[in-house]
Amino acid sequence: MAATVYEILARRFVGDGELTALWSAMARDEHTHARKLGTWRELMATGPADHRPQASGFDSGVTEVELLLKESRTAAATADEEEAFAIALAMENSELDVIYTTLLQSSPIARYPELADTVRHETAGHHQKLLEMVGRRCRGEKTLLRAALLAGHHH
Repeated sequence: MAATVYEILARRFVGDGELTALWSAMARDEHTHARKLGTWRELMATGPADHRPQASGFDSGVTEVELLLKESRTAAATADEEEAFAIALAMENSELDVIYTTLLQSSPIARYPELADTVRHETAGHHQKLLEMVGRRCRGEKTLLRAALLAGHHH
């Protein structure tokens, strides 16, 4: 669903090469995240039940993220540039990446021993692209505050 939001934004700003490139890259990153979770799910389905990692307690977070993504998809269709950044920052500041990286870390395909390393590897580049563009193109106080919150997660 997050990739769909970014794809809508890429189409919405098709006349602006820099924004189209950003939103398209963000969509590709989200598709990659979805593929990794799909692989994780397949491995869990084929492995013995007594060897499955603990990955519970996400129900309320998933429900909140799903609602946010539905609202974001609707808002993206008519968003101006500042609103587009606000939408992206709301998604990236949500529990979406927390849930994703926690599930990935608990999976057999985890590449890093520490969750902090997984978070850094899986989200830092994704967030950096967004934050750099926000820094150059946004002026709205609320949007810049959301960007500062996201930047604070990586320091």
